[in-house]
Parts: sequence; C-alpha cells; structure tokens
Amino acid sequence: MPPNSFAALKLLARQARDMTIETIPAEVAHQARLCLLDSVGCMLAGTRTQEAELVMECEPALAAEAGATIVGTPHRRDWRGAVRVNGYLGDVLELNDLIGGHASIGVVSATMALAETLGSPGVRTVEALVRGIEVTARVYDSVYPSLKRYTDMALVPVGIPSTIGAAAAAACLLELDEDKTHHAMAIAAALAGWCPAEVIFGDGGTVKPMLFGAQPADTGVTAAWYARAGMTGPPAILDGKTGYFATASLEGKFDAEAWQARWALAEPRRKLHACCGYLHAPVDAVRQLIGRLGKLQSDGAIEVRVAPYVADVVAKDRPPQSSNDARFHLQFCVALAVCGADVILPEHSIELERQLQREDVRAAMGRIRVRPDATLNHYHHCAVETTDENGQNVSLALTSPRGSPKTPLTDEDVLTKFKVLAEPVIGVERARQFAQACEAIDRMSDTHALFALLQIPAGKDCR
Repeated sequence: MPPNSFAALKLLARQARDMTIETIPAEVAHQARLCLLDSVGCMLAGTRTQEAELVMECEPALAAEAGATIVGTPHRRDWRGAVRVNGYLGDVLELNDLIGGHASIGVVSATMALAETLGSPGVRTVEALVRGIEVTARVYDSVYPSLKRYTDMALVPVGIPSTIGAAAAAACLLELDEDKTHHAMAIAAALAGWCPAEVIFGDGGTVKPMLFGAQPADTGVTAAWYARAGMTGPPAILDGKTGYFATASLEGKFDAEAWQARWALAEPRRKLHACCGYLHAPVDAVRQLIGRLGKLQSDGAIEVRVAPYVADVVAKDRPPQSSNDARFHLQFCVALAVCGADVILPEHSIELERQLQREDVRAAMGRIRVRPDATLNHYHHCAVETTDENGQNVSLALTSPRGSPKTPLTDEDVLTKFKVLAEPVIGVERARQFAQACEAIDRMSDTHALFALLQIPAGKDCR
C-alpha cells in the first residue's frame, strides 16, 4: 500500500502507537488522570442503584484473591466481569464525561480491569487511557459534524468509536505492535454492537447502560486478545464505501493532519448534570434566565429550541416511565430547572416517583414546548423563550453549557464532584487517598494498590 493511501484505521493505529509518556503533553496526561478520577466517581455512585444489584448478580463471583476489583463493593470478578460491571455502574446515572461522545467510561473500565489483571505500571496505564480516549474521540469527530438524524440511521454513533478506543487502550497494555494494534481496532469495530437509538432514547429498560461503557470495553479488550493471537480484522471498516463513516454520517472522513497538534483531552467535555448531555444546554439556559430575571411567569409557555436530531430523541410526549427514561427526558429535566434545581442530581431520577408527585414539576412539564431548529447543529446549542413575571417576552441563546470546552469544569470542580459521588460509598478517607494516588499514578510500579482503595472490605461500612 503506498504511504499516502493508508485507510483511516491504519492512520489511527499509527497515531495511537506514537502516544507515549514522552510525547503526550503534560496537560493531556493530567486530563487523562482526571478522566480516571471522574469515571471512578461515576462508578461508585452507580453502586447505589437497583440496577447495580441486577448486573452484579449476572457475573459469577471469584475468590477474593483472584480477578479484578468491582468498585465500591467487596467483590471481585475476572477481567471480563469487572469490565462489564464497572462499565455499567459508570454509565447508569448518566454522569460520565462526553469527551469523544462517551469515551472515558468504556476506556477507563477496560483499562482498569486489564491493568489490574496484568499488574501494569502506572505509566503504561496512563498511556492506555490517553490512547483509548484519543482514538475514540478521533473516530467520533470524523462523523459528528455531518451526523445523520437518528430517524434515518437508528443507531447512536458512540458505541463503535468507544469499542475501537477500548481496543487501542487494551493493545497498549498488552504491548501490541502497530500492525496488531491496527487489527485489534479493526476486530473491535467488526464485533461492536450497533448501539440502537431505540434503546438509548426509547424504553431501553435496565440494559441501556451496557451500550456506552460495558459492551464497548468488553468487546475492545477481547479484540485486543484476538489480535495478539494473530487474528485479523477488516481494514476499511471505517472509511470503506459500506463502512462506519457511510453508515453514521453524510460526509464522514478522518482528517489525520488536523490531529497532528490537537488533542481531544485538551478540550474536555465533562458532565455536571446526571442526565443525557443533550439536556445540559436547555437546563443551563433556563437557569441563566431565572438568574437574570429572578422569576419567570408562573403559567407562561416555555419554548425550548434545539437541533432537530436532539428533538427527535429527547422531546417526549409522555411523562418519564422509569429512572433511565427520566435521564433522557427533556421536559422533565428542564421542569426541574424551572422549579429550582441548579444541577440535575442522581436523586432526581433514582427517586422519580417522588419527583413526579410534585405539583410544581408536573405543571412546569406541561408548559414546556420543544421545537426543532435547523439553524442549530450541536447539542450544546439551544435557545429558550418565555415570559417574565410582567408578561414580557424574554429569550436566551446558549452555546456552551457548564462542562463544555468553552465553559469547562475546573480541576477543583472535578475533585468536588468525585468527593460527592465517592464519599457516601467508600468513605472520606479512602476517597481522599484514591484522589491523591490517582494524581501520582505515573510513579506506581503497578496499579494494584490504587484499585485496592476502591474495594470495600466484606462486612465493613467505610462511610
């Protein structure tokens, strides 16, 4: 193959292999450590849900001295079980970050379980995190600007990129060469689930969180093991005429040169709200309007304009039917903001029945009208129009909700979020120790001690 005609996946494998601790900018490595911290916090919070009990029952337990850690519990599983359970826990509350779609939850879940199983050093673990998140983001970025509407393609575009990224992270930990890294990523894409939009945005039941973290991580690591054994994958699965780019977008293309001096981790998208990222801009716009005016008219209509592909899937014509449904319900989450919630919390969906009994929330939901606006093309863009207490029309357009690259969460914000999520599960002291150890991971000869901080001794309450 001529040097200038490599397929997208081959170029991505080459870029991934070039990401070493010597070439990764210090700020990018720092953001990768924050991704680990933030994702673990989301996993720990996920242990408080009913779904956590269900998914753990589905994975056979191993002896205490074997396998990998299930965070926030006394349990251990083999690497595949740990990947699936931790990935599920980290996504169930919709608090995991939005870098590259949902890159971190799959990559972190895969990296943690495999690094602990292999006894990988901290430096290699950081490299794996960077490679996995960057690869995921670069695949996702190739389709996002020209993404097809969900009603046309019926899949959510984050599943396949996350699977490829998890394979890149696993290939790093398994020390695969460039050729085998390429095949690991190709096999991962070939085996990836199609991440159906109906499950994510419709009545997905309790299985939905498997699709963003657990399944991509499991498939990606499995693909890396396959490549290590000599199996090969389809090299044009991204940019072939029937590949992923053609499936998910109108003009999908990987621009390798654009990433020569750019890092997705240098432009982090992290979540403040425990709900779908498509809802963050409308929630923040409403809160900004209320902050500016002091009070909205109590019975005035509230028009929320969002991109058409956003309206297709999160504007609902019925109240939320389950906790998971509530996290993807625009009218419900905006109604919470109208009624005083500055941040959408896990409790808002976990305690859905109580929230739906609130008269103010029900009334606010009835006032909200969602309009698709073709001039908006990103989920961070929205406009809200309503009336103030004097009956005057007021509006606000927003392009950068809290947590977006233009309005990022600070390091202190991420640490505070971690403490809020982690301390009720593992206690104040373990949470403090993990945060400190996470920042110093590069100096660890292996990561067993790091992940041991996330395991609760049997019969002991760490709070």
